[in-house]
Amino acid sequence: MITGISEKTMNYITGVRHRKRDHILWICLLFIFWNTWAAMPYTRGGTLAAPVPPHPRLLLGDAEIPGMKTSVQNSDALAKMHRYILEKSTAMLGQAPVTYKKEGKRLLAVSRLALTRIFFLSYAYRMTGDTGYLQRAEKELLAVSAFDDWNPSHFLDVGEMCMGAAIGYDWLYNDLSESTRHRIREAIVKNGLDAASDPGNAWFYKRDNNWNQVCNAGLVMGALAVMEDEPDKAAAVIDKAVKSNVLPLEGYGKDGNYPEGPGYWNYGTSFQVLMLEALENVLGTDYGLSAHQGFMNSAQYMLFSTGPSGQYFNYSDCISKPYPAYAMFWFARKMNSPELVYQEMQLIRSGRYFTYRHGNDDRLLPMALIFARGTEPHAADMGDFPVTWSGGGETPVFYTRTSWDDDRAKYLGVKGGKAFSSHGHMDQGSFVYDTGHLRWAMDFGSQQYETLEREGVDLWDMEQDGQRWEIFRMNNLNHNTLSINDQPHNVQGKATIIKSFDTGKQKGVTLDLTDVLNLHGELRKATRELRLVDQETLQVEDIVKTADNGVRIRWNMVTPARVRLTERGMILTQEGKEMMLVFESNIPLDLKVRPSEQPSETICPFTGRPYGDYNQPNPGTTMLGFDAFIPSGTRARFVVSMSEGNNIDKP
Repeated sequence: MITGISEKTMNYITGVRHRKRDHILWICLLFIFWNTWAAMPYTRGGTLAAPVPPHPRLLLGDAEIPGMKTSVQNSDALAKMHRYILEKSTAMLGQAPVTYKKEGKRLLAVSRLALTRIFFLSYAYRMTGDTGYLQRAEKELLAVSAFDDWNPSHFLDVGEMCMGAAIGYDWLYNDLSESTRHRIREAIVKNGLDAASDPGNAWFYKRDNNWNQVCNAGLVMGALAVMEDEPDKAAAVIDKAVKSNVLPLEGYGKDGNYPEGPGYWNYGTSFQVLMLEALENVLGTDYGLSAHQGFMNSAQYMLFSTGPSGQYFNYSDCISKPYPAYAMFWFARKMNSPELVYQEMQLIRSGRYFTYRHGNDDRLLPMALIFARGTEPHAADMGDFPVTWSGGGETPVFYTRTSWDDDRAKYLGVKGGKAFSSHGHMDQGSFVYDTGHLRWAMDFGSQQYETLEREGVDLWDMEQDGQRWEIFRMNNLNHNTLSINDQPHNVQGKATIIKSFDTGKQKGVTLDLTDVLNLHGELRKATRELRLVDQETLQVEDIVKTADNGVRIRWNMVTPARVRLTERGMILTQEGKEMMLVFESNIPLDLKVRPSEQPSETICPFTGRPYGDYNQPNPGTTMLGFDAFIPSGTRARFVVSMSEGNNIDKP
């Protein structure tokens, strides 16, 4: 390295001959510079990655297009995705470009619409050569480049907009005029890279959640797109992203269960793998980020997050309806595990891969085709694939099912963790339960943030007395868990997994809920064990030992089924199927069926007032369970058994 610099060259650099002191000084300075240079993101194995790869270089080079076309021709699944993108891109041709319009504090809807259009249209042009797609994409790129800013006060908006602009700039670079390239490049630098250098905007670098992943992914893509024109700024952005991105990767823990739930796994991890793939393609390395403990394991976590009902275990801020997880194609390719796209293939075959909750939830669809290129995705044989998965970390979870292929399979999902967690609810100890395509024990899931924020609800106050816990769907009283004295869970109390087990006859998990329920030290101990017995019956066993005073306990479960009370228990009915619930206890129980369809007609025990009108209705749902009083110093044991069929009414 330094020893290869000649004396003549050194004299030229310093402008001084035969001055030993100055030689030593400059050698030291060059040594420092060299090591700084070698540590910059533009290196491969410590040497400068030169020349900069030509455009297009993000995610998909020109040399890979023929292989993409072959993959589309050979795979029915990829062909369906390809046709969908072309159809939607064609529909975009007559639409006006986006305009700057915020909803409350967010420009996010505009950013996502722009990303959808640019990604789809750029893909359509590269795959077909139809200049109509090119021209329409250019209009969109020029529109967002003309914005004064991309709303850096809500930097998620910048992350998604910057990614869209970067993809369009890079993929269409050779067919855009120099004036157009200049305007897009200036917008990426000003509204993206420079905006991130403002400390007032850059707080996302310190976050350990999806914000870090999405914002860094967009910025890195922008930096890689303009790196030959803005090497210093691009280097600074990439270097900072690589360092800060470790924070959300830590959240996957050693097992891979994403602390924010499957919905946010899909969001954060999709942008994460786009960043990793772009770094690898352009610089030849992802700087070891993909090797971070637990990250690759998270693909199994995501696969297990969907039950045979076709619904997520939608704890925290998550909806129940699964939507495509395009990143799974990346994991399947990297790990040579076609089983990981099992759920994706299910969604494609059913047509649900092309129906979305919101208009731009499909904005990353081209990434599935990119990651699946060179393969022929198919429905893998799941016969030898594990049926149980458990993970610890910030939000411990447990999943088990009786089969992957049996249409009558049972499925159980259980979660621990704490409410004071990113996007957390007071749902510690909660569970969902499927038999076949029916979900019997459900979670309400999230409510759209905009519907709450526009009513002035302080949605993000997660302190013990925060308004977040007055929201019907977010407090413990309306989840499948225990509550005492009609009070909230302890937001800092964590439910941990004591053990998980599979004896052949029984498989399940035991949780410690003591810290969660103990808002004021009311209990000595509280545990919950959920087990599938003989692959037929779900049993939920709660053991609660009181301290010096007696407590009122509430056992709750949400269901979409109709509920009928009998003298011996309850019968749930849906779609002509029945589920029997039997309750056992060493103290008296008062069985309850509670309304849940109209929260505004229900009293919130935390405030003594009806839940606010801002709460979303929950049509077709009911809550069931029991109330009981546990005297002081008493060990109470409750067992609720759920089995298909109706044996209660039989003699």
